[in-house]
Amino acid sequence: MPTIHPTATIEGDVELADDVLLGPRCTITGPVKIGAGTRAIGDVWIHGPTTIGEGNIIYPYTTIGFAPQARNYDVSESGPGVLIGNRNTLREHVTVNRAITETRPTTIGDDNYIMAQCHAGHDVVIGNNTTLANSVHLGGHAVIEDLATLGGASNVHQFVRIGHGAMLSGAVGTTRDVLPWFTVTATNVAASLNLVGMRRQGLTSDEIDSVRWVFKTINRRGLSLPAAIEEVRIRHNGGEQPVLGRLLEFLESAERPICTAFNRAARSGYEVNKT
Repeated sequence: MPTIHPTATIEGDVELADDVLLGPRCTITGPVKIGAGTRAIGDVWIHGPTTIGEGNIIYPYTTIGFAPQARNYDVSESGPGVLIGNRNTLREHVTVNRAITETRPTTIGDDNYIMAQCHAGHDVVIGNNTTLANSVHLGGHAVIEDLATLGGASNVHQFVRIGHGAMLSGAVGTTRDVLPWFTVTATNVAASLNLVGMRRQGLTSDEIDSVRWVFKTINRRGLSLPAAIEEVRIRHNGGEQPVLGRLLEFLESAERPICTAFNRAARSGYEVNKT
């Protein structure tokens, strides 16, 4: 049976796996489903509809599934709620708001480490194996792809996409999409690469060189962004190297400006969704 502290409160349709632990003063309001081995240490609030997978650790004063922070949102609407995967750590005072749309829940994948006072707004999607340092704030509909690292007190604007393996330095922000393995070094400036991350993720020397080439093509050759994308397309040419393919897909599918090494609209404000 689950281990439930006498001071915990459970209301509505709540399904707990046999070895779930709910610590002192946790409050669970269904519909909520929590998988095996998940621990809510104490003073955790979970509001449904929320589904949480296995092996998660949720620290005190974390709140999950409450209404989006939007002036005109009807808080009585439940929507698709929140979906959290497996083996995540959510430290103290993390807030995860439920989705505002009907298409999908606010989603956190697997094996993420989300430090104290982070906020995931409505409809955010966080992939797998990401690290969010203290006080990272994600605006609504932001997408954080696998293996991204966001430094303390960094901010991601709503609808922005942070690419696979990308990094935000501490106390920076972006209103622009950040390419895979690029590093945001100042607000809306991606002037470096996440070389340490690429090595830890097992990229080969040739793959790292390809990422460097894309970085230089976008930032140092004086090309417009559409022209730089065409250069990447030519170099990739249907090849088998997945790194170039990932970067090209990101560039071609971007719906927002791309964060480059220059904080000037003339360098990053082009329409990039070209065929």
